[in-house]
Amino acid sequence: MKRSPIQRKTPLKRGDSQLKRTPLKQVSKKRAKLNRERATFVKSYLSRQPTCEAGRVIETADVRHRCSITAVDVHEMLTRARGGSIVDEANVLALCRACHDWIHDNPKRATELAFLRSQYG
Repeated sequence: MKRSPIQRKTPLKRGDSQLKRTPLKQVSKKRAKLNRERATFVKSYLSRQPTCEAGRVIETADVRHRCSITAVDVHEMLTRARGGSIVDEANVLALCRACHDWIHDNPKRATELAFLRSQYG
């Protein structure tokens, strides 16, 4: 059965909209400040730790995994969602992209290897 398009009984009003468009703030001032601190922290941490800190451990746990050796990411063991700090050196590891992906693709195994932590200890 073929249907015809819906016909409007009253036309839409043009230009006289009661909705006002206002630009939204992308992030709060507090979050923007923390993001700037994080960027500075990541840059300095990766310059001090240029190699992947988890590659050897992951390769022994999963023989199919291959580490890229050069660290390009900073991974938080206790994530922000779990109450971790994004600028605490004790909470981060320098990782290559392959190892970082492996950790997030295998959370149960990564938790056993202490690459992910729970907020409950």
